[in-house]
Amino acid sequence: MSNARLRIDLEKIVHNTRRALAISHKHGFGVMGVTKGAAGLPEVAKAMLAGGIEALGDSRLENIARLRAAGIQTHTTLLRSPGPSDTARTIELADASLNSDMEVVEALSIEARMQRKIHGVILMVDLHTGREGLPPERVVAACRKLRSFPGIQFQGIGAYFHVASGSEHHLQGLQGFVSLAKQIEKELGKPPAMLSGGSSNIFRSIAVEGHPNPGINHLRIGTAILLGFSSSLNPITIDGFERDTFVLQAGVIEVKAGKTGEAILALGKLDTDPQFLFPMNRGVKVRDASSDHLMVRMDPPPQVGDWVSFRLGYPALCRLMASPYIKLEFVKSNL
Repeated sequence: MSNARLRIDLEKIVHNTRRALAISHKHGFGVMGVTKGAAGLPEVAKAMLAGGIEALGDSRLENIARLRAAGIQTHTTLLRSPGPSDTARTIELADASLNSDMEVVEALSIEARMQRKIHGVILMVDLHTGREGLPPERVVAACRKLRSFPGIQFQGIGAYFHVASGSEHHLQGLQGFVSLAKQIEKELGKPPAMLSGGSSNIFRSIAVEGHPNPGINHLRIGTAILLGFSSSLNPITIDGFERDTFVLQAGVIEVKAGKTGEAILALGKLDTDPQFLFPMNRGVKVRDASSDHLMVRMDPPPQVGDWVSFRLGYPALCRLMASPYIKLEFVKSNL
């Protein structure tokens, strides 16, 4: 029995990219295409570029290296703050990075001068989300200090909201975020060029649910483009987006004797997150999973050798793309 296979439809990713850009531009913000959910797969990045994306982002230097090795030289941002030991590779591979530690930014400055490059920095702000970023009261001083570092270009400020947070929390936080940008402009005499307000969950709040844009001009979008979802943990298809961009197929390796319709698939927690597998076949329910096996109940009962198809949530996709045991197949690739 072959390992599970992940079928990727690049044309549908192109479609989702175009759709996301059209909606975003209507609401006044630009888009960075985020490739981390696809582990920096160059074919997926090229599909985003074919759909009109002009800048990419990824949280792993290894993924950015993968893009560069494939000849993709598009402006790319490291979406996770680099550690002190990462600064040389960050300058080498990424055009910009998200940061919240001034000592790291200073180290990036030294490396940028050594490599004779200009590196962009987006300063992250913690809007009481518990994620990365400086407290708002420290941001203005950090911006002033950041602008003094040679080899560093201050590109703007950014924020992140937890994937499970709601629109009311988003909008309240973003209003404070925009107010902070105005304070930076007042103190430094120039507004931040980029107000990167978040990811696909902010896209949901503004572009899908129709809440007014408080004044941000940039989003970092992966989930909506890759899977057609409005957020990572809420698998609701966005109107006009393609959902079957990534389809997982796993083989039946055992049918349980004496237990009608119960079967085991060649897939486990080492490969994916079973909580975010959504069966495409009628009558299929995921019961349990071990490291190597997925237990399902199927009606009608399957036979050994049958294939079962699943749509994916974002956590399931991320783990599948990082698994060395999954075979990738492209439905169509003219890119």
